[in-house]
Amino acid sequence: MGLCEHLQRAGHRVRIGCKAGSPLIEAMRAAGLDVHSLRISGKGNLLAPFRLAGFARDFGAEVLHSQLSSAAVHATLAGRLLHIPSIAHVRALNSALCYRFATRVIAVSHAVRDHLVRQGLSGERVDVVYNGVDPARYYLPCTREEARVRLGLPLDALVVGVVAHLTEKKGHAVFLEAFRQLAAQCPDAVALFLGEGGQREPLELQAESLGLSSRVQFCGFHADVLPFYAAMDIVALPSIGGEGLPRALLEGGLLRRPCVGTRLSGAPEIVREGETGFLVPIRDAAALADRLQTLAGDAALRERFGAAAHDWISTRFSVQAMIDGTLNCYERALGER
Repeated sequence: MGLCEHLQRAGHRVRIGCKAGSPLIEAMRAAGLDVHSLRISGKGNLLAPFRLAGFARDFGAEVLHSQLSSAAVHATLAGRLLHIPSIAHVRALNSALCYRFATRVIAVSHAVRDHLVRQGLSGERVDVVYNGVDPARYYLPCTREEARVRLGLPLDALVVGVVAHLTEKKGHAVFLEAFRQLAAQCPDAVALFLGEGGQREPLELQAESLGLSSRVQFCGFHADVLPFYAAMDIVALPSIGGEGLPRALLEGGLLRRPCVGTRLSGAPEIVREGETGFLVPIRDAAALADRLQTLAGDAALRERFGAAAHDWISTRFSVQAMIDGTLNCYERALGER
């Protein structure tokens, strides 16, 4: 959605076809985007490519740009029906099969590109374009103290936040083991879990068994996460399963929060070890606890890492770089047609 907004603001004609019933439709319309509900869901939907082709033909589209794997399958076929290029945008460690016949592919990180190439996709057809983080959308709306008053958090607490869907691959269980060690050394430490998911009950039981029920807050899903970031001292993402380019690390870094992530997929492209935060091995609760304790005991280090993270994210993951990279990919695809 953000990419479409910025392409439209840059003067390009953008029309969006979205699967019927998606909650994104109203959000995109509210943002001033031209979005239409289409019956295109499901990889086995044999009519979807023809519906997309008609939709694009009526608009006079020069390029079809798909998001997610099912849309890529349909858009690739629609592009061939219309004899126009199709661009597949890959945001996770997906099967390359879905993108094999796209004109070009955009990967959100080098980790995603490498994953696709290992499956046989030609690296010459894959452009790495990082997601841009818009500072007009991600900013601190209040001070740390004001945020904590609003959220009912102790003013003098050390607050560590995990912003992620409550699924096993996000590593919340590993974080709780690490946080138990941190809490023993840092009695004022509090953890916030932002997100919902099927692992909530098991994680609540784990927190209780570790004696952390009063120290770990399950905050649920919030459309507006900015006050929570404002309240945090550290952002952690202890993922144990592959991710394309973890957004929580981008957001936390832009908002001047030091981040601790795992050496996995796109995380090392965001967190600069020992400069903007720390990276730890997957499933290593002891290493995670050690890095959290290092940051917990050194406010000056947190400040320095946070400032460096802001500068790095602002430069490397800018909206303009995302727009330029996307348009360059379009031009290559049109040239290859």
